[in-house]
Parts: sequence; structure tokens; C-alpha cells
Amino acid sequence: MPSALVSITLALLLGASSLTLVLFRVSPVTDPEFALPFLFASVLVTASAGAALLLCVLKCAFALLPAFLGGDPKREMERMSALHHPFIFARAFVGSSLRQGIFFGLATTLLLLLFLLQILNWWIVLLVYTVFLLIEMAVGR
Repeated sequence: MPSALVSITLALLLGASSLTLVLFRVSPVTDPEFALPFLFASVLVTASAGAALLLCVLKCAFALLPAFLGGDPKREMERMSALHHPFIFARAFVGSSLRQGIFFGLATTLLLLLFLLQILNWWIVLLVYTVFLLIEMAVGR
């Protein structure tokens, strides 16, 4: 799935550049009717792509970790290939990471909206991320 990872990385770079452009060139405070939709969209893309890329890298690293921690690398590769076809294994990693990244981006965008409305507390942050975690657990089954 290198093309999917390249696409996620490209989305992260484009989202981060658009977020930088919105924050430094068009202030959401001085021109809110124009800048706020672009701010929310760029935060959503940046947070989603960043979380998806980070989760995909972590999942792939932890899948290969037993081979590097003293286990027999040949036996570990046989176990992984016996359980899953390599492309299906990678597709599952990228697909679930992308779904989790989108949930994280939606939660972060919702928290930004609550912050701008000045009704954000620490316990609201915990509740929002807990709700999205429970949604992910229900969808992941």
C-alpha cells in the first residue's frame, strides 16, 4: 500500500500548508465568515492525515516488533504470512488507520468549534474523545 501512504502523506502536507496559510495570512479573528470554514477544513484534513499516518506507522512497527525482540524472524514471517496475505494485511492496517484518523480529525474539529464558542472544559475534551473511541470500538468489531 505505498500509494495509499504517499496519498496520506501528501494530504498531511497540503493540510498543514493550508492551515499555516489560514492562520498567518487570513486571520480567523478579523475575517471570520471567510476564514473559519477554511480553518475547520484544514484542521480536519491535517489532524486526520497526521493521525492516520502515525497510526499506520505504529501498527506496522508493532506487527514487525516480535521479529526484532529476540524472536525467530523466519518463524515470525511465516506466522504473519500464514495468517494474512501481505497485501490484505497492509490494506487492513492502512484502512483501519485511516478510519481512526478520520475519527480523530472529526473529534479535534469538534473540540476546536467548542473552543471558539468558549464552552470547552477539560472534561468535555475527555468526553468527546471517549465518545469517538467508543464509536471506533463499535465500528471496528
